[in-house]
Amino acid sequence: MAQEHGGDLEGKARRTIERYGMLAGGERVVVSVSGGPDSVALLTFLNDLAPEMRLTLSVFHLDHMIRGEESREDAEFVQRLAERMGLESSIIEVDVRGSAGKGRSPQDAARIIRLENLLDFAERWGADKVAVGHTADDQVETFLMRVVQGAGLTGLAGIGPVSGKIIRPLIDCWRFDVEDYLARKDVLARLDRTNMELAYLRNRVRLKLIPCFVSEFGEAVKDVIRREVESLAVDREMFQGLSRAALEEAGTTEQDEVHLDRQKLLALSPSLQRGVIREAWGRLRPNDPMLGWRHVADISEKVVLGSTGAAIDLPRNTVAEREYDDVVLRPREPLEPPLPQIELAVPGSVELPGGIVLEAKYVRRGEVAFHGDGNVEYARPDVELPLRVRGPLPGDRFRPLGVPYQRKLKDFFIDNKLPRRERRMVPIVMEGDNIVWVAGHRLDDRYKVRESDERALMLRLGRSG
Repeated sequence: MAQEHGGDLEGKARRTIERYGMLAGGERVVVSVSGGPDSVALLTFLNDLAPEMRLTLSVFHLDHMIRGEESREDAEFVQRLAERMGLESSIIEVDVRGSAGKGRSPQDAARIIRLENLLDFAERWGADKVAVGHTADDQVETFLMRVVQGAGLTGLAGIGPVSGKIIRPLIDCWRFDVEDYLARKDVLARLDRTNMELAYLRNRVRLKLIPCFVSEFGEAVKDVIRREVESLAVDREMFQGLSRAALEEAGTTEQDEVHLDRQKLLALSPSLQRGVIREAWGRLRPNDPMLGWRHVADISEKVVLGSTGAAIDLPRNTVAEREYDDVVLRPREPLEPPLPQIELAVPGSVELPGGIVLEAKYVRRGEVAFHGDGNVEYARPDVELPLRVRGPLPGDRFRPLGVPYQRKLKDFFIDNKLPRRERRMVPIVMEGDNIVWVAGHRLDDRYKVRESDERALMLRLGRSG
């Protein structure tokens, strides 16, 4: 690998491969090809390199269908290119616009869907490496985009030359290197007209902001920015190591939620605290763009330092919420409608949402047995019928068993650390306007069984079936 062959792109790409240990020889490599100049140059370069390094190549293309007929022609172009090189190809078609989801642009969705399908194909094909065509221009554009959007050290450090199996051999090559290489090799590429549309931030950075920098400071300013990104990447590597170690100490992952111990967060320096929040986001949303500086700051200032129940909305239909001693990042759940008001006969039962059944019946005093099961309660038998069951309402008060005064139901939930998202679905058993039982939690003291009672009203929560 020490000797350079061909023109500037070949030499730069070879040095990059060697510098970052991207390829040792003999690997199976999936090459992601959009049909644009960068990816076509990458495929052509790797195909020329393959005999020397004993590489086995395969081509991947996602037809995102965003540009209609042009997208289909891109797919056909890539397939023909792979066939001319004698390479296996996988062309996948996905309606990205229909898959974008709320708050996500088609371009952003295309990037994520492309990456997911690319990695899935690489795994099925048994790839050792996945090559993508990011260039030095992409690095500069990404850096300036993140400056505009707001990003900490992690964001400003840009695109890594190697990310797991993903390698970027052209990351030190400029766009003019790509154009010169394709011209010398007499290789054509497709052009994406959406790259000229100023509705997208990357295009505005590429077409307006960078030319402004170049006109004021000369073409060399791009290389200055690229070197700054490389320097920040070294610092990022160290900081990410510290942040990940702190996350292991302060955080736990439960299903699709990340819980951060609030006290352990507060014990960290502000910089490391924010690093932990970014790492937590990355664990929850590994394929999504990193969390912007403003969102990270809001979590620190409004959730970590907020009172229990404090919450903020995040991108990708996600929420950060203080839940007593934890800060929780989770997908935003659609609000369940409050429990409807249902009449409960005695004896009788009602089925509630979620397959919950609430049963009421009279039992003899000798059958009353308290075993600490919160799903079974016994009340005095002379309650006025029929009982009603409903969800909690603002202003609800009751007298918890053993407490000589009334309390707000909301305060009771808070003291018992019941997450806010679960409170709406707690069944409340009512006699007229009075709470008899906060089902599964506490009987009202005024309805406890008396010494003189010869029988009791048994209330029980269970599951249907």
